[in-house]
Amino acid sequence: MVQESQLRELLETMLRLPSNSLNAATSLASLDNSLGEAKLRLGLKRLGVRLSPGVRPASFGDLCNILYPEPAPVVNLPAPLGVQPPLESAFAGLRVGLDIQDIASLPVATDYWDEVFYSSTFGKSEIAYAVMQPEPRIHFAGFWCAKEALRKCDPAFATVEPAATMVAHETSGNPYLVWKSPAGDARLPHALSISHAAAIAVAVVVLNRLTSRQLESKND
Repeated sequence: MVQESQLRELLETMLRLPSNSLNAATSLASLDNSLGEAKLRLGLKRLGVRLSPGVRPASFGDLCNILYPEPAPVVNLPAPLGVQPPLESAFAGLRVGLDIQDIASLPVATDYWDEVFYSSTFGKSEIAYAVMQPEPRIHFAGFWCAKEALRKCDPAFATVEPAATMVAHETSGNPYLVWKSPAGDARLPHALSISHAAAIAVAVVVLNRLTSRQLESKND
């Protein structure tokens, strides 16, 4: 089991705090965003521990309580009932995911192939594409937004690691999403749009569940 001293060292480094200044009340608010969460999870992964999907501790004390919980009784909850949207709605079956990211918050690297954050988060084709651009972090931020927007759009990808989904491009330059599934790479039916400026990147992912089900039924 990871030692609290190792957690302290990790968090002091991530939060840029002096040594031995961390305490239970120390806020983790600066990590309360998708990129901060990814950095925290990657750091914890190096220590051999994982946070459950969707868990974002508010303080160092909360993080310790999550990683070292008191035993609790197991409660079996009934599966939630699915609620289908009315078919007469013009937007029936549509799901939309949106993510926006400050480009400057991505780590600066001299070699993006060797930097752990990039090599653990992006596919080789994404890194190859980004490093060919004048400012790679702009494109990495767009790719990150696409991965996060997919997770928000489609619950099936809520717990999928970022590196398991990739942004690829058609010959026309239009981006699309690829899932590195156990059966092999597969193009996803989700529509994708990425935009970026000097300071921010944004991505929108849209899925028509009705069309997706029709395609699945044809492939069965």
